[in-house]
Amino acid sequence: MSFTRFRERSRDVQDGTERHIFSEQEYLKEAGSIVKVKGTDSEDQEASVLNIGGVSFNLKKDSDTEVFLLASSSDTTLKMAVMTIPKDKQRRWEEGSGGVQHPTDAEFALDFSDKLAHLTKNKFAVGEKGEFEVKGEEMYIRSKKVIIDGELIVNKQVKTPTIAKGNEDPPKFEGSKQAELKDKGEGGQTSQFELDFGS
Repeated sequence: MSFTRFRERSRDVQDGTERHIFSEQEYLKEAGSIVKVKGTDSEDQEASVLNIGGVSFNLKKDSDTEVFLLASSSDTTLKMAVMTIPKDKQRRWEEGSGGVQHPTDAEFALDFSDKLAHLTKNKFAVGEKGEFEVKGEEMYIRSKKVIIDGELIVNKQVKTPTIAKGNEDPPKFEGSKQAELKDKGEGGQTSQFELDFGS
């Protein structure tokens, strides 16, 4: 639901930006994602979806949400589309937190806070073959080897056909890091614009 104050089949046009209502999205060979929108009274339009930061989603046909079309050049017929999550489905992020949410479920999100990164529902999987999966109260590890670098505590029971003595250290973990900061150079003045956007 978008809570727009204009008729569904009309648009709000300002400074090269048009506000429309979503119709459907298609994926075309060698053309990427195309979204169709309900346009001015007798005119429907379609435009390429502007994929920002690799974050994307697809909604059910005729979902009640807004799509903004941006003129991509002086030719206003060449437009790029920015899709939005329906306003009544948007997650209410707590102060100091943020992340990525399911496009139509505000309770299902990867929520980053100072305390932890929290996947808010207990149904997720990692890997092409579901090598690690959580499904409700059950967890599956589809792997030929699991190395635990420390104690394993089991509060109920262990089922296993064999037990063998031995030990093996896990390989070194190389986590992701930020790119290094670089100096502008000796004697050079750096403007705020260059600090924000680069020279």
